[in-house]
Amino acid sequence: MSKRGKRPELPADPAATVRALRECRDAMIRLSMQVAIGGNVDKLAHMVLVSIDALAAELTGDNQYFWSVGAGASADQRRVMEEKAARERGDIPWRR
Repeated sequence: MSKRGKRPELPADPAATVRALRECRDAMIRLSMQVAIGGNVDKLAHMVLVSIDALAAELTGDNQYFWSVGAGASADQRRVMEEKAARERGDIPWRR
């Protein structure tokens, strides 16, 4: 039986992974808005959201990475959100 080689701890392109997580998270939120609150589908969608947030926290070091800051965001909060968007686009390097 052949052995699998050692794989890295982080994906080669964390930005692409986080973008995909964001799309999936947004889809789960849209799904939750369409189904009965507290039903099985709603509960399962919530479990997926929790898992996405946990994986994003592992990749980014920020356990609130996808949380929105709202309309009353401070200048520092807006700067952080802009930095996250730039990192996801690949405009600035991903922190390792």
